[in-house]
Amino acid sequence: MIENRIVKGDLDWWLELAATREWTFAKTYAESAPHHYVVQDRTPGVAHEDMVRAARVIHTFGSPGKYYSLTKIYLVSPDGRYRWWTEDRHFTDATLVNRATTERCYGIQNAPSTVSGIKTPYDEVATTWDVEHPVSSGEAQNVKDLLAGARGKYPPHVLDVGCGTGRVLDLGLVAPDRYAGVDSSQAMLNMLIRKHPKVEAVYPMDARDALAAGTFTPGQFDWVFLDGAVELDAQQRSQVEQIARLAVITVNPEVWTVLNVAEASVNRTLALAEEMRAGS
Repeated sequence: MIENRIVKGDLDWWLELAATREWTFAKTYAESAPHHYVVQDRTPGVAHEDMVRAARVIHTFGSPGKYYSLTKIYLVSPDGRYRWWTEDRHFTDATLVNRATTERCYGIQNAPSTVSGIKTPYDEVATTWDVEHPVSSGEAQNVKDLLAGARGKYPPHVLDVGCGTGRVLDLGLVAPDRYAGVDSSQAMLNMLIRKHPKVEAVYPMDARDALAAGTFTPGQFDWVFLDGAVELDAQQRSQVEQIARLAVITVNPEVWTVLNVAEASVNRTLALAEEMRAGS
């Protein structure tokens, strides 16, 4: 592990450790969900720092899966035989890793996919991102005040472009069932799903590819949040502005800016309606 970053070498370390430790059968779950585990200080050769590192590896290279109504992040072994997962709220609290066979699933398997197939610089730092970029005191209220003039009649439907670990959700700006996030980092999306398992949709892809494919239509979302780190040309930026019905919020580390697009959106809709009327 290099400077709190999780890289391919850490995945290789875990695969070697998992293959060479003695796994204990979880007797309590024998009738309901049979699995094994390794635990710090009881499993020979397993210390607390190993479990913390393993938890971060799982959440960096794994993907969401369902255990009945619960959504967890699972890492599947290269041969497809096993899945590993942890249960702790904070990675630093991890004391054990569970292992189950992939031959059995539990409940409806409708977890969102976070696999983009794209390697990004954010993958390595995803599991420490929130710790290193905490929500500041008063931040949520400040942003809510900023958006007060951009609200509609109903709670907003939101598209979050470059969503990362889901700060918009962390700040309580939108309900999870009215939220869609776009990001190319599998690890960052894993962290979002870990915190907000009931989120309506995530799109694991480059935002520019989503725009080129026409994934989102004009006026589809009330608010569009656009991370300042997402590089768009003028045409792509214009497309983002058209996807928003009320406002585009550009998010930078020090300041969030709001562009009110409500009037332009109404004008486009009226123009479309007129075209449809004329053609009928």
